[in-house]
Amino acid sequence: MPSDAAGIAYFHHGECSFLLQDVPGAVHAENFMMHLLVTDAQGWHQHILDTGIAEKYAVMLSDITYQAWGMTEFLIYDPSGVLWHFSENVESVDSA
Repeated sequence: MPSDAAGIAYFHHGECSFLLQDVPGAVHAENFMMHLLVTDAQGWHQHILDTGIAEKYAVMLSDITYQAWGMTEFLIYDPSGVLWHFSENVESVDSA
């Protein structure tokens, strides 16, 4: 069951879940990265745009880019400075 009480937020989607805690620590946050491997990076990017959360929370949302190692991805820096990679495995341009 998802929750957002008592300084802890529990998120889940399908078989994945994680906890976020309201614990200050700028050094940790500014050097922390989450990598989410998704099946539809474009869909996630569009969902974030449609919800307006990037503007609401003044976070940086990058464009979608293709990476040479065979992934499309976009980035978000959340309000605490954590870098989130949303990545999707794709065929490389060379193998197409």
